[in-house]
Amino acid sequence: MHDIIRYSHVALGAICLVSGFIPMVVKKGGKIHNQSGIIFFWSMFGIFITALLLITFFRFNFFLLVIGVFSFYNCFTGYRVLKRKKPGQQTWIDWTGAIITLIAGLSFWATAIYYLSQGVGLTSYIILLILFGFFTSGIAITDIRIFRKNDMDEKLWWFYHHMGTMGGAYIAAITAFSVQMSATYLSHFEYSWLSWLLPAAIGVPGFSYWRKTYRKKFELRKKAT
Repeated sequence: MHDIIRYSHVALGAICLVSGFIPMVVKKGGKIHNQSGIIFFWSMFGIFITALLLITFFRFNFFLLVIGVFSFYNCFTGYRVLKRKKPGQQTWIDWTGAIITLIAGLSFWATAIYYLSQGVGLTSYIILLILFGFFTSGIAITDIRIFRKNDMDEKLWWFYHHMGTMGGAYIAAITAFSVQMSATYLSHFEYSWLSWLLPAAIGVPGFSYWRKTYRKKFELRKKAT
């Protein structure tokens, strides 16, 4: 059973890396974009479930549990925002996902504070707890603020939210891949922990620039119209 779940997890990861890249390079809203996006969502869901099974029944790891929640929630909210383009369209499933993710992020901060209170220095592990605690709780807080709004300042806010969160989910998938490769081939390397941070350090500014590019494009199109 362990091997079946593990190999399924790896296979879904490979599908995720391919299907997540396709929507970035094809026409937005087109058939290929939509179909590959759906495959990406369900492969991320499968990764999340198999990760939960491995962590729960075979080798518990608190850190990977929260990372799993963070990774899937990015994909989940990126998918759900397409169904709640107007304020007030969120349902109990959106609130539940956001609250669970917020608790997961705060648990990272609580763990980091606990270790620091015990006299443990600022190790790479504690730095990762603080950073991913910030990312995890931050995306949940952003959504909760959106849920509480009666109107949005920007008409296409859902498009940028979708782009940012799906990009975050893909960065998480790349991070998981790079960490696995690092653990396999670079475990002796002193700075192997950078495999946790480099995908985000490169991907976040990249997706931010991409989002600004689309915003400018839409503004120019609106003026021309």
